[in-house]
Amino acid sequence: MDQNQLSRPVGECVRKVKSLLSINQTVNEAIEQIRNAHSVDRSVIYFYVIDDSGRLLGVIGTRELLSSPPETQLRFLINTKVKTIQGYQTMHEALILMQKFHLLALPVVENGKFIGILDIQNYFEKSLELGTSKKRWEIFQTMGFLLQEGREVSTWKKYRSRAPWIFCNMFGGIACAIISGIYEDVLIKVIVLAMFIPLVLSLSESISMQSMTQSMYEIGRHFNFWKQSLKYILHEAKLFALIAVTCGFMVGLLSLLWGDGWGPAITIGAAIMISILVTAIIGALVPLVLHSWKLDPKIASGPVVLMCADVLTTFIYLSLACWWLLG
Repeated sequence: MDQNQLSRPVGECVRKVKSLLSINQTVNEAIEQIRNAHSVDRSVIYFYVIDDSGRLLGVIGTRELLSSPPETQLRFLINTKVKTIQGYQTMHEALILMQKFHLLALPVVENGKFIGILDIQNYFEKSLELGTSKKRWEIFQTMGFLLQEGREVSTWKKYRSRAPWIFCNMFGGIACAIISGIYEDVLIKVIVLAMFIPLVLSLSESISMQSMTQSMYEIGRHFNFWKQSLKYILHEAKLFALIAVTCGFMVGLLSLLWGDGWGPAITIGAAIMISILVTAIIGALVPLVLHSWKLDPKIASGPVVLMCADVLTTFIYLSLACWWLLG
């Protein structure tokens, strides 16, 4: 995809939608209209709902349509949180929007009226199989490369977009140093605690990054990403707890080899359990918060999650040690 194609107005590239539903219809009437249509879109994930003047009001998923009572009005079923683009905007803007929110299709409006959609299938040389989540993820990654090839971004702009988030790691390191200075007494008296700091931080960072990656994947799968992603966090909490207990138990026992007794061992094990649980939840929540603030979670999530993981883990580890070992 070259620069000329990316600069084309979206209105010149739309595909007409064959099955539009009216907000005044019931489920039964909508299904009957779809059944009587001469043709239906090949891959129907959701249907677009318009009013009498042709304005796009929202979408309704195929599953919701088929599983709802026949007399239910569509106005009670539609999802009104739909990303749209104006016909005068460029293809470059459209593809950025599709990649950012992982949209398989993007509705196009002109003078307030719905005129068609941009279909992801139109921007690849061959037909795509979209049946699996993994395949769709690969497609959006490919779209990102196409966008990058079609535009020139200066080094200064890249610096301004990335440097502030990288500075998060620097601030996190400074905060960890300050916390370590506050709890200097316990580190001096119990040397084994200082020896295990890198391992404790490494475990928290690893689980938080895994949690962050899965959360970013969940964002791209659903319209209502907060509901679905929070459901994921609750579901994965059992996994986080199991990993936390396993790591804490193993490292705690391992620390006994240094001969400082059960006090430091219990402290290290408990700190690992608590910090893994806390940072796993933080890792899952940060991309959701950044996404809701209209920030790019792909750039910002990693540095923010690592900063939070390091600071919180250091604080939990040393404050627990001070309370347990020094009273």
